[in-house]
Amino acid sequence: MSDKNTNPHDGHRQRMREQFLKTDGFGNMPDHNVLEMLLFYSISRADTNELAHRLIDTFGSLNGVFDAPYSALREVKGVGEQTAVLIKLIPSLVKRYLECSVADKKHILTTDDAVEYLRPKFSTLKNEELVMVCMNNTGKILKSSVISKGGSDFAEVDTRKIVQEVISSNATQVIIAHNHPGGICAPSSADVKITNSISLLLRSINARLSNHIIITDTDYFSFASVAKFSSMFVSEPLTEQEVAEL
Repeated sequence: MSDKNTNPHDGHRQRMREQFLKTDGFGNMPDHNVLEMLLFYSISRADTNELAHRLIDTFGSLNGVFDAPYSALREVKGVGEQTAVLIKLIPSLVKRYLECSVADKKHILTTDDAVEYLRPKFSTLKNEELVMVCMNNTGKILKSSVISKGGSDFAEVDTRKIVQEVISSNATQVIIAHNHPGGICAPSSADVKITNSISLLLRSINARLSNHIIITDTDYFSFASVAKFSSMFVSEPLTEQEVAEL
């Protein structure tokens, strides 16, 4: 006689878990199965395959599901509070995991070092953020912080916060970086203007801008590596004209 309390989907779930563990990851598992498996942990006694398909159909892709606002997720049939919270946890969890992977990095000596340290800070972001890394003369990382948060294509610059962070950390050199969520790392005219303004600001408090890096998921642009921008990365005292530009 069958047990009425037996979940008819238990066998399917166990097989998916075993496949995941056997391949040490999702391997070639289709996106809807990846999402289906995640939903096991918020929906204990139901077939989550149909809901996984519904979510991906609604938001267009697996990424679209994870990027969807909490309120939009709750509007999908079958998505309760626990499921919506679980889905929203994933991007933040990935970002924290990647940040932890470079948490032990103590010095930035090259542009590649800087990109390795900074890229995780922009993972999963859909809007621009401007991050500043404060360092001493040897490139030792003293502090990193988010200076400004913007929309999908801009980041406003909080100059007061820049000054406060540099002085409080006793930094002598600074790297700034921001992301281009659209995937194109070429600098805009606004990016050039911001770089020059921050360079002048830092020199006015006896610090130096050592680089401004634009980061995308797969590429980056380094201002300090381009000859025509070299004047922005000097440590000489401000000229009278430069003081007037502040």
